[in-house]
Amino acid sequence: MSAYTDEERGSEEMVLVNDLKRFVEEKRALMMESARKNGLTAEETVRYSQELDELLNRYQKLSGQDSRYSESAGSV
Repeated sequence: MSAYTDEERGSEEMVLVNDLKRFVEEKRALMMESARKNGLTAEETVRYSQELDELLNRYQKLSGQDSRYSESAGSV
């Protein structure tokens, strides 16, 4: 038996989604700055891009977005 009620679980997921949104925006800013300074193919930029991909995948999974691409692609 779970120690959390459905309401508590939903609230916890909302916190995670909100945190992920913040992390995505922070990582996106780091990636853009690295691209500006070092170029799109620089190791640092590529690493930030891969980390951003992972965050976006987690966000999609938690927020219940099923399709990989949507009308609002690129915005979280």
